[in-house]
Amino acid sequence: MKRKIFLIVLSLVTLFNCSDEIEFNTPAIQGYKNGDLWKAQFYAADIDFGGFVIEGGNLGERVQLITTNDVRGTFELGLDSGNVAIYVDGTGTVYSTKNAPDPDVFLYPPSGEIIVEDIDNDDPKGVYGTFWFNAYTNDGTKVINFNRGVFYNVPLVGGLVQIEPVNN
Repeated sequence: MKRKIFLIVLSLVTLFNCSDEIEFNTPAIQGYKNGDLWKAQFYAADIDFGGFVIEGGNLGERVQLITTNDVRGTFELGLDSGNVAIYVDGTGTVYSTKNAPDPDVFLYPPSGEIIVEDIDNDDPKGVYGTFWFNAYTNDGTKVINFNRGVFYNVPLVGGLVQIEPVNN
């Protein structure tokens, strides 16, 4: 009897264990924003101007990943790249890998990668991959970091509008 109770308790502890680990839902866009788990509640992808636009968001926040080509591969992010990662916070502040940091505040340039690992042929097609990036506000005084980012089976449905990579 003690063994059964032990197994039940062990099962319940395992079942209800809290964790910050990446969780996989299908579809999903998630990652660690400045060290905290961030998950999109909505997501979509589009092919625009020959590249992918992958977007996810929640409660006023949005992440947009834009590549220069619509194929599998690694797309480097930075000032001199056509690829871009954009984050808009809940107050409307735009962070972009196209914005340079203020040299009096930050030493490191914007950087990152979008890795498109797969594109399936279901209807609608889905896009799979990973990302990480460091992006700055237009004035270069604030930075946002996303790491261990994943986009999983994000449907290619079209109709997305690219976020302007500067603050208005």
